[in-house]
Amino acid sequence: MAVSQSNTAKNKYQLLVESVQDYAIFLFDTEGYIESWNSGAEKIKGYKADEIIGKHISIFYPPGDILTGKPDKILQEAAEKGRIEDQGWRVKKDGSRFWADVIITALFDESGLLIGYGKITKDITDKKRSKNALVAANKLLKFQHIELEALNHVKDEFVTLASHQLRTPATGIKQFLGLLLEGHAGPLTEQQELYTQKAFDSNERQIDLVNSLLRTAQVDAGRVSLIKSFVSLSKIAHEVVESLHEVFEARHQYVVVEEDTVADIYIDEARIRMVLENLIDNASKYTESHGRITVTLSETKTHASISIKDTGVGINDGDIKRIFDKFNRIPNKLSDSVGGTGLGLYWAKKIVSLHKGTIKVNSQLDIGTEFIVKLPKGVIRV
Repeated sequence: MAVSQSNTAKNKYQLLVESVQDYAIFLFDTEGYIESWNSGAEKIKGYKADEIIGKHISIFYPPGDILTGKPDKILQEAAEKGRIEDQGWRVKKDGSRFWADVIITALFDESGLLIGYGKITKDITDKKRSKNALVAANKLLKFQHIELEALNHVKDEFVTLASHQLRTPATGIKQFLGLLLEGHAGPLTEQQELYTQKAFDSNERQIDLVNSLLRTAQVDAGRVSLIKSFVSLSKIAHEVVESLHEVFEARHQYVVVEEDTVADIYIDEARIRMVLENLIDNASKYTESHGRITVTLSETKTHASISIKDTGVGINDGDIKRIFDKFNRIPNKLSDSVGGTGLGLYWAKKIVSLHKGTIKVNSQLDIGTEFIVKLPKGVIRV
């Protein structure tokens, strides 16, 4: 009964090996000559059993591997180690190649004498191609990244150089136009004064544009170093509002600063002042006559907050997510008359981020907009 069960098990095992389709499983002797062949081997390599049994395993190797003696070296290594794994090109009956994942196991009898080898081969050509494609794609991405960094550096250098070169003559033009308007070259006729004033205003816009480009290039290039000190946000807010007083009057707008007691905060005063100037001036530009702008200061244990809220034209929900994009200007009924570069909010967010703070916007179309800047208190003054 035991012998019958053993024979049955062996028959089942042989049937299993012979029926496997995805793996080539076969035996060869100590010299490398093939002794058995399963259906998976026929499927992968293309040989029928009667075509390949008795042939040497070197038939599966490319000419280069045969010249270097790889088949014999693999057998020797398997005999020494008992088992080896290998990947490489193998050759099918029709001469085509496939990338093989191979395991060769040395077979020993009870006395430890080598009696042959068992070999399992898997065709992983598709996996190899996918891996090669991924490696090639990664190399291409790295190259493109390096190329983009180089181009970005060239762009930053160009913008910085161009901005400096443009600002110098523009400043000179402003000075001479100012002298003309002040009468230093003699009285101007009404028409001459009108044209000179228009030229002066256009030149001011050009200088603003150049300064915006320069600031943006500097922050993008990582050349902005914050110079921090303890500063009163209340003082900055009041001074910014006062500096824009004539603008508010000309537009017939009501502006108020509301505040709780806010402790001094450790920031770069000049740059945060510019952020507030940008946000408050924007609120004025996009608020119609007789509108209201409210600047509110508050604090928590960890942050100081500045809210700039207006009763202006507002922003569509779909446009809010693009509001801080570079060179982005949201179209509305006042945008044509306002003008601008689309760089102010982009730069402001960068500066706030350098302070480890946040800037957010809430808005409703035709009702108004609120920008909220939160700055961490950071270093605590003793």
